[in-house]
Amino acid sequence: MTVVLMGTGARAACARALLQQVFSTEQVEEAVPSPEALARHSSSPPALLVLVDPVPFAVMPADAAGPPGTLNADLLRAEAQRAVFALELARRAALTIVLDGDAAAWPAALAATDQGIVAPGLGAALTDLPPSPEAGVPDGVAPLLDSYLGPMWRAAAGGRAPSIALPREAFLDGDAPGEALPAVIEVAGRARIVAYGPYLPVPAGAWRATAWLGFSLDIGRLPFILEVDSGIAVSRGFFEAERGGIFSLDLDFRVADPLHPLELRLITQDSALEGQAALIEVRLDPA
Repeated sequence: MTVVLMGTGARAACARALLQQVFSTEQVEEAVPSPEALARHSSSPPALLVLVDPVPFAVMPADAAGPPGTLNADLLRAEAQRAVFALELARRAALTIVLDGDAAAWPAALAATDQGIVAPGLGAALTDLPPSPEAGVPDGVAPLLDSYLGPMWRAAAGGRAPSIALPREAFLDGDAPGEALPAVIEVAGRARIVAYGPYLPVPAGAWRATAWLGFSLDIGRLPFILEVDSGIAVSRGFFEAERGGIFSLDLDFRVADPLHPLELRLITQDSALEGQAALIEVRLDPA
């Protein structure tokens, strides 16, 4: 019997101590997101998955500090990998248990499962139980907390992909690679990639992307391509701007590798003399 534990910090250590009162050290495995670990658990699903505090940044990382209003891409991607990995493990595990809130109640929560994993009172020897994590989020990931990280963690235990949204702040500027995408994109000039990103993972399965785009009154007639690169395939949707306003473009795609960072690209197909565009948001819904 394999038990997979996913969590960080003192509360995860507390959960491990509790589980090791019943299971051997070899039976309790710490979950570390990787394609190899996911493949192993796909071929040999865990009997029990224990998620400790499945919320964004239950333990604040040491490198959380950053300039307000900026996106800490590395911090965001690491947390996103953990959330998607937890969801994929829950899809494979025979049973998933969430341990959150008051740690003193965890033995009873485990005992209440169908398997009766831990007998009531077995965890009484645990001392110095850590308190519940305090709510907090690094400045560098705030733009994606409610629209991406929060929904992903809330859905993790159920193993069902949530609807998520990727705001403009998640994307990069095609005219200044590596820089944040501005609110207004000047489309005058040659055909080119004007926005790309966010290099974040999403659970495996079929998805529909809905991109919300805004155009200035002087946009003229300008065709655009929206590409989604999931690692194994590139899906494309086509849209032609003919007038100013806000419009949407739908595109269906499939994800086979949930840990591969997803890349979207907004591309102008023709040169333009003038006009402005805005990538407002891309919504991703399970199809």
